[in-house]
Amino acid sequence: MNADSVANADSDAAYRFDPSSLDVPRPAGISAVMRIKNGADYLRLAIESHLPYVDEVVACYNDCSDDTVPILEQLAAEHPGKVRPIAYRPQVHPILSAAHAAAPTESVHSTANYYNFALSQARYRYATKLDDDHLAIDVHLRPAIALVRQALAEGRRELFTFSGLNLVRNPDGRLGVYTPQPFVGTGDHLFFPVCSQIHFVQDPRTEVFRFGRLEGRRIPKRYVGLLYLHLKHCKPGAGFHNLAPEALQKAQQRFGQDFGWMAFEDFAQPRHLRRFRQTVNPLEYWLRTNPVSQGLIHALSGRHAPQKIARLARLESDLAAINFARDVEARVAVL
Repeated sequence: MNADSVANADSDAAYRFDPSSLDVPRPAGISAVMRIKNGADYLRLAIESHLPYVDEVVACYNDCSDDTVPILEQLAAEHPGKVRPIAYRPQVHPILSAAHAAAPTESVHSTANYYNFALSQARYRYATKLDDDHLAIDVHLRPAIALVRQALAEGRRELFTFSGLNLVRNPDGRLGVYTPQPFVGTGDHLFFPVCSQIHFVQDPRTEVFRFGRLEGRRIPKRYVGLLYLHLKHCKPGAGFHNLAPEALQKAQQRFGQDFGWMAFEDFAQPRHLRRFRQTVNPLEYWLRTNPVSQGLIHALSGRHAPQKIARLARLESDLAAINFARDVEARVAVL
């Protein structure tokens, strides 16, 4: 091993994830943890829309060639101590690449280690993943945060899962719902206690959350609503720019073939939303949304309704509460 290799090995050691680092006592509060590569398009919007609700934004970035770093530095100066840019120096294999599939979780070049390193920088007791293209839905995020802070005040450790809505622009540039896949967040976006039982592991395609047990028990979990609008597909190239070249071409081709758009006002109509009910078993839906039966199931099992059913149960009211022109179009238009 030559001198350069030794130096690189020493520097890489600082980025290796140690699960025990997550068990260090932390004060009550909420950390939003970001992992960013070339996310300048909506970065400021994503951070500023979430800052009123969290105690810090840990903005961990890797190999950025756009304006990500200057934007983070400016936000850190505007919000000292609350926006914390942190560089992750090792090369990270892009997801859906052969190198990614072959990398173990423990490698500093794995996406999982990168995400775990970012998580380990959280200074507070609860954390959530925040992407650089998430626009907060204030009317829903505010009460969800209140539930998390109540759990913090009572010393409870619980998982609070939430969803987002995928947006896209039509050929005229108008924002609307991406109909082939309108919803995003199937359990991987949540507020969770920072502890060694919850961290990322490498998957052949991407990375996944691993949830262990706390004191031998399953961690309680409940759904808290539609909390963000996902702007990924509004980026140039539909937001696939960080993929490996072979995966990038396939993703963009598939996106073009499957493209679908609907005005938010039409998507939110009850007559349109009813079709989503057809994707679940009617009896299970009734049992899980009827207050009496759901209360009994929760008392016996300790489990709330599955996320898909919980989302459907409140989807109409969640969408009805959003003023799309004011809360979305006007905020995105200023960029």
